Amino acid sequence: MKKYCVLILVLVAGCLTTYAQVKVGLKGGININNVKYRDADPNTASIGFNTGLLARIQVSDKFFIRPELQYSVKGYRYPVTGGSGNVTSRLNYINLPVLAGFPIGSKLQFLIGPEFGYLVKATSKFGGNKSDITNLYQHFDWGLDLGAAFHLMPDLGVEVRYNYGFRGLIKGITTDANGNPTGSMKDGANRVFQAGLFYML
Repeated sequence: MKKYCVLILVLVAGCLTTYAQVKVGLKGGININNVKYRDADPNTASIGFNTGLLARIQVSDKFFIRPELQYSVKGYRYPVTGGSGNVTSRLNYINLPVLAGFPIGSKLQFLIGPEFGYLVKATSKFGGNKSDITNLYQHFDWGLDLGAAFHLMPDLGVEVRYNYGFRGLIKGITTDANGNPTGSMKDGANRVFQAGLFYML
């Protein structure tokens, strides 16, 4: 089965490079992150960043495909229970957005598509203490990206994007009034606003 999958990917890539114009580029910017929970108290946004590679596969004058490979730092801040100050949680991902692009005029482009993520490491920081909390989170994440890109020059542009995460980030254990386990649940979803620059090589 793996051999057939690889063969299909090679054939698709060959067709795209034969019949479509392909350009690659670099991108980077800031993340304004939050995590949405069902029952927990509201948390506040934290600032992260994203950087990586992108490709623009021009299928027609009115449509292109834009896959990307990013290193993206997400997370959130929340108040300490029974104390003062905030805890900052950082979620470090390798992300793979696969976006459909629709030009609007000669400079503006509308972008929409899924984003898949793999959690590399998660940390929690309060004061001067930093803890590894990777084992508390799901390794795989996915969501929907919606955004726009504007070309300042033919190869240089700015971009804004919103990532709406779907997958439960934390797999928790539910308990009864006596603290006995009763089941499991998933909760939490990434919410990320991105702004940055891209440059086509």
